[in-house]
Amino acid sequence: MPLIGEREGRGDKDRLFVFLDGLEFIEGIQVYEEVLEPLLDYGSYRYYKNNLAENDLLMERIRDANAIFLDWSNLNASVLEQCRKLDIVSYIGVGAANFVDMQAANELGIAVTNTPDYGNRSVAEHALGLMLAVARNIARGDRDLRSGIWTSSEREGIQVSGRSIGLIGMGAVGREMASLCHAFGLEVRYFDIQRKPDIEEIAGFMEMDELLSSCDIISLHVVYIPETENLIGYRELSLLKDGAILINTSRGEVLDLGALAKILGEGRLKGAGLDNFPREPHPDLNALIPFENVVLTPHIAFNTREAKDRMTAIAVENVIAFYRGNPSNLLNP
Repeated sequence: MPLIGEREGRGDKDRLFVFLDGLEFIEGIQVYEEVLEPLLDYGSYRYYKNNLAENDLLMERIRDANAIFLDWSNLNASVLEQCRKLDIVSYIGVGAANFVDMQAANELGIAVTNTPDYGNRSVAEHALGLMLAVARNIARGDRDLRSGIWTSSEREGIQVSGRSIGLIGMGAVGREMASLCHAFGLEVRYFDIQRKPDIEEIAGFMEMDELLSSCDIISLHVVYIPETENLIGYRELSLLKDGAILINTSRGEVLDLGALAKILGEGRLKGAGLDNFPREPHPDLNALIPFENVVLTPHIAFNTREAKDRMTAIAVENVIAFYRGNPSNLLNP
């Protein structure tokens, strides 16, 4: 994590803000200095470039930090206990619990925030792209041609217009997905622990088991909390229609990959499109690799310029709001 830049604060010069993982979506010194300028009224900052190979330098970078901006590094209990000055972790994204030991943060009195709603449309567009990639054999066709094989007659796809999609989770991303799928001519249904009457003009509510068993496509849009871990396991997957498509752009932990591999091995699904996995950035995907009808992307659904610019602004504002005394997007109030 080489040091890219640092600035001394105008206010409390001894208060230190450390950016890990580089906020690598900010390009160029001038751009990132403009983005981070508001922080200088509250402290000084140091900015490091992402390099997981240098993770052994983590404590050297953050030991004296009052605030840490975090993306991929893992702040477990041992790390947090050594950060004696740490007030707040501003996670750049939504799934802070994947990288921050929330129980330890609570016990140590460390605030943890995230950046919700920064890329709802970007994630929904990627989910739609995965759906089309599976339905129309786009990735498989690409691999065929790269191998010098012409397989036009062998790659029959399915038209998604006129089919039904079941959205599990009707939060902000789910709403965007519902809107996109409705425009595509899909019959949209959804399950959420709370009904959303305002969306039911375009998306009909169903209980989850009925949704799983009746829809042609299932797309997951739920948060990761202890109650949603392996929410979709073998029992749930066995309810899917023959020829169904499964999409996951929510947290990797909500889907049991071993169970999915077993269902795929039974030959009942058209395929699956996955962007999130347990134990990122080193997920174990060995069980899925043999299946050509699975499209895998490395957690890039959020990765658009528009989404990343918004993410940066929210992460910075979270720290400023905290030191103003009116914290926002707090995960452990």
